[in-house]
Amino acid sequence: MTTPANQGSAIVYGASGHGRVVADILRASGVEVEGFVDDDPHSDRQVLGLNILGDGEWLAEQAGRRLVAVALGIGDNFDRRAIAERCVTAGVRLLTAVHPSAMIAPSVRISPGVVIMAHAVVNADAMVGQGATINTGAIVEHDCRIGNFAHLSPRVAIGGHVQVGNLSWLGIGSTVIANIKIGAYSIIGAGATVLHDVDDWVVAVGTPARVLRELARRI
Repeated sequence: MTTPANQGSAIVYGASGHGRVVADILRASGVEVEGFVDDDPHSDRQVLGLNILGDGEWLAEQAGRRLVAVALGIGDNFDRRAIAERCVTAGVRLLTAVHPSAMIAPSVRISPGVVIMAHAVVNADAMVGQGATINTGAIVEHDCRIGNFAHLSPRVAIGGHVQVGNLSWLGIGSTVIANIKIGAYSIIGAGATVLHDVDDWVVAVGTPARVLRELARRI
């Protein structure tokens, strides 16, 4: 696992609330944050005392001149994936941002671009895919597989051997029992309790969780 402490300085892509949390994680880890990149022309020009340095085009220009490292500060899974792909194409290095209070087992495998927030727990032999977010206080038990650009919201708890598909989103306080598979691109509602496998491209809510509707596909 690459930890922020040895990653030098960084730029956070995204200056919204999620991005501000990521900047705080980097600072708590001893990483110098140069500033933010944001594609919203109406964004405030300074956030947390840091400047918004430019947009994605500015970042690509910088990557052509020097080594640039970026932490992904985008909450939406699909937007985060799109921005990560743009960064990689431009030669920007994706950072892993892990809050110092998070408990990460030594055997955990974490891909580039992951954010793990304060007081999260990721236990033995879990795998966290590229660009995934493990939000504040979430618990990922042993042998879990978290897909690329998935998002586990605050206080999510998933049991051992759970698989979370690419770009799926587990809502605040949801719980998934052991050995369950959450399909790709799906959403689990806040507070839901998942007792059975969930298909791709659906919204599941309630206790026990049941499919509420299918999602429009936006690959």
